[in-house]
Amino acid sequence: MPGRHASHRPAAPSPWLRRLGLSAIAVALIGAAGLGVASVLDSGDGECDGPLPVTVAADPTIAPVLTDVARTYAETDPRQGDLCVEVDVVASTAASAVPTFGNAEAPDLWIPKTRAFGPPVDEGLLDQLASVALSPLVVAMPQEAAAAAGGEDAQISWSALLEGEAAAVLADPAANDEGIASLVAVRTALGDDVPRDQLVEVMTRVSQAAVPTVDDAFAAVAESPAAFTATEQAVVAFNREGSGPRLTALYPAEGTFGFDYPALAVSGAEEDEDARTAAAAFVTYLGSAEAQEAIRRAGFRSPDGTADADAGIVDGIRPDLPELLPPPEPELITELSRQWAALALDMRMLAVIDVSGSMNEQVDGGATRMELTRDAALEALRLFPPDASVGLWAFSILQDPPNDYVRLVDVGPMNQPLEDGTPRQEALVAAVESLPSIADGGTGLYDTVLAAFQEMRSSYQAGVVNSVVLLTDGRNEDDPDGIDLETLLTQLTAQFDPAAPVPVITIGMGPEADMEALQQISAATGTTAYHAEDPSDIQSVFVQAMIERQCRPNC
Repeated sequence: MPGRHASHRPAAPSPWLRRLGLSAIAVALIGAAGLGVASVLDSGDGECDGPLPVTVAADPTIAPVLTDVARTYAETDPRQGDLCVEVDVVASTAASAVPTFGNAEAPDLWIPKTRAFGPPVDEGLLDQLASVALSPLVVAMPQEAAAAAGGEDAQISWSALLEGEAAAVLADPAANDEGIASLVAVRTALGDDVPRDQLVEVMTRVSQAAVPTVDDAFAAVAESPAAFTATEQAVVAFNREGSGPRLTALYPAEGTFGFDYPALAVSGAEEDEDARTAAAAFVTYLGSAEAQEAIRRAGFRSPDGTADADAGIVDGIRPDLPELLPPPEPELITELSRQWAALALDMRMLAVIDVSGSMNEQVDGGATRMELTRDAALEALRLFPPDASVGLWAFSILQDPPNDYVRLVDVGPMNQPLEDGTPRQEALVAAVESLPSIADGGTGLYDTVLAAFQEMRSSYQAGVVNSVVLLTDGRNEDDPDGIDLETLLTQLTAQFDPAAPVPVITIGMGPEADMEALQQISAATGTTAYHAEDPSDIQSVFVQAMIERQCRPNC
């Protein structure tokens, strides 16, 4: 990215500025508010003493039209004193631009898509001058699919969109403003009282359909009628290119976020008052009628929400500005970003399920604990991506003497076949469905925990989250043949390697579960235990624990 040029001659403030006690930069900022800067930045006849480069790092979506506007601006012969202003617009993502701030490569102006969802920036390095455009986040659908749903007047909901059978496609929230904004919109629509496991389930489903970039979502629309999220301007640009099926922008009933394209003056290694003043004047020009007309023709709205005079069904949008949601709290973005990062990690998980006789006990509603556990495990398997590595053990004292556990399906990718040719996912489902038929015997808890931990530790794979998820409704009953709790904890502590962690996430079911022992077991491997006291909580707790294995032991 071109940096600053600090070698040009500074311009002296005019006499009336001195009388008012205002610096050139102060007047430039007043001009940015719409009061004019003709006194310090003027166009006129005569030769320049030299060029005054002004660099603008703009989001790639708006950089093309800003480049055109800068050319038109150059025709007005803008000057700062005796220097001719040359505005250079460079397409730059926030990830590329932000690291330059405060050094010699910093641009004079930064115009990102938004500050609300972007990376954190030292506020001392930025000074917001104005918003130069607006583009709401929308749900894009092929025109035919949108028409079947009610056309441009269709009532679409953030929560229903991502909770339905065919979840909308999101661009990776870790790398795209549109993606993280969509997650926040869903979280906002679901409300503050939504159970955490429900939110994680929604995010898991969405993560399985995520694509790396918004461009990838547009590229995929020719092959799939699925809805996806994008800016309104991107829909307009796509329809005008005519490179795929025409799209319709739908506007969620709960409201949506707007990308406000703020123009921000950036501090570099050395302060350059001339360039800063000239940059502020260019921002003022971006607010002019001529510049705003060009920006609207490119598919953006003006900062007040006004769309192009010809905006409408031809471009796939509606002229009226949708209801905009207030900017989210940074803490919410941080929380959702962390959860998304955890879900994006590859996994190797060994599920270990108690099949002792007490699991046959009926609970409220007539189902047994074993049947509820079976249903919960089947739901969890449905949520995992096809390439997730999963295995299943069952344990009770009578399962496979002298062992207290039996290996039902070895850990491996669900989309790979076993030695006999059976797809592993199919084998896992069959094994889970068989659990109620083998429930019998006592609870051989401690020996099983140690064996499962050592199994995953010995087959540890770097770059993947390796974990054990164990569910039980009782307490260890293998004395005196098996190890005691003290021996187990000693072994776990001695063998646990923070550089290659294998967390043992435990789940206790019902009032008889030995939660004190389970907490100590999980704590020894850097994680925590869960308790499903109410039988109706078994599924939500089990799903939450199995999903959260991706961020353990660091969450």
